Amino acid sequence: MLRTPQFYALWIAYALGTTAGQMTISQLVPFARSAGLGAAVATLALPVTAAGNAGGRILSGWLSDALGRVTTLRVMVLASAIAMPALFAWRAQAVLFFVLVACVYWCYGTQLSVFASATADLYGTRNLGLNYGVLFTAWGAAGIFGPMIGGRVFDTFGDYRYAFYAASGLAVIAFGSLALVRPLDATSGSTRTLRT
Repeated sequence: MLRTPQFYALWIAYALGTTAGQMTISQLVPFARSAGLGAAVATLALPVTAAGNAGGRILSGWLSDALGRVTTLRVMVLASAIAMPALFAWRAQAVLFFVLVACVYWCYGTQLSVFASATADLYGTRNLGLNYGVLFTAWGAAGIFGPMIGGRVFDTFGDYRYAFYAASGLAVIAFGSLALVRPLDATSGSTRTLRT
């Protein structure tokens, strides 16, 4: 797996694609308060995020069976790239705030479940635990970069505008990285024999 260039495309896409979700998770309550929504709305946003995340994880399986794993991931990172600046733009309107937060978390949850299936599709199931464990380090990187971006941007500029724009830009790069991912069968034989 580590000898294939597309592993690194997957890793970059996973890291940058989940940065938006990690940033929003870490900054949701202060972001809602900075938008003037108050503690009550920020508290109500937590079950909305849970529903969005769970919905993404559950329904993404059906979606990825219908569209394909990589296509589903492309759709989700593109939706995240649109939802992040929209969430900042309409942050002060409670209903849109909830809808867009749910969308961001939906995209995030989908990525967490579908990247595992994509790893199995591309590299087989024989070493799936190890292979996905290596790929999952991308999520760990997003857990560092997402909150860091949100916190530092707020400290520097006094609001989250550029953090949400940056997360959107990173999702666009993730989309481009996923465009490089193709089934290995066409170029290197059966994927079932590849190992980490």
